[in-house]
Amino acid sequence: MQKEVIKASLIVVLGAIIFSNFIYSGLGIKYSQESALVNEGGSACLTYEVYNPWSDDSNVIIGVSDELKGVLILQEAETKFVPAYTSSQNAIPVKFCFKVPRLYARDCLVGNFLCKLDCNEDMKIYEGDVAVRTVPGDDVGGGIGGSTTTAVVGAPLRIRVACAPHTRDYTLLYAFAAVISALIVASILFKKYRKPKEQRIKEKMQKLKEEMRKTKK
Repeated sequence: MQKEVIKASLIVVLGAIIFSNFIYSGLGIKYSQESALVNEGGSACLTYEVYNPWSDDSNVIIGVSDELKGVLILQEAETKFVPAYTSSQNAIPVKFCFKVPRLYARDCLVGNFLCKLDCNEDMKIYEGDVAVRTVPGDDVGGGIGGSTTTAVVGAPLRIRVACAPHTRDYTLLYAFAAVISALIVASILFKKYRKPKEQRIKEKMQKLKEEMRKTKK
């Protein structure tokens, strides 16, 4: 009997801990994934569902914990109004988009040019939390009134950054060489044809005479 009481108490405590992770100060969050695979230098969007079973309206926005702020750049999140007494079944979707910078070391010949990427490193993985927080109604464009207090509810997020190997791309070098060659040819033609017509004729006659002398010899 005592064991059953202890077991029941543990279940209640565990249930309270889990419940507190998903609902805090009037907010609840639902999500279908705890990790995302993103290409290096690529972008991704995640959608979370927020509900509000309490009596105060809330304006909510998504952010990330400090562990992910240095990795996820160009974060874009929409602000949503979540009315009071919004149940879990009627949770409102909130989109969160971000971009992952270049994280893998490249072998470059000149500065950041003519680089290759072998992807010999282990996959880079970053772990943190997504935080849905309330914002005062005055801070939201349109100003729908809501709770003036700040509440936060979080969900775990693991970002796996995929590495795409590639060889050196010499296209830019070839284009640069073609431009230089064109400039050299243009310079030669310019120098050649900028001379007066009479001078060009004299030079041609002089070359012709020299060739005739060589032929006679």
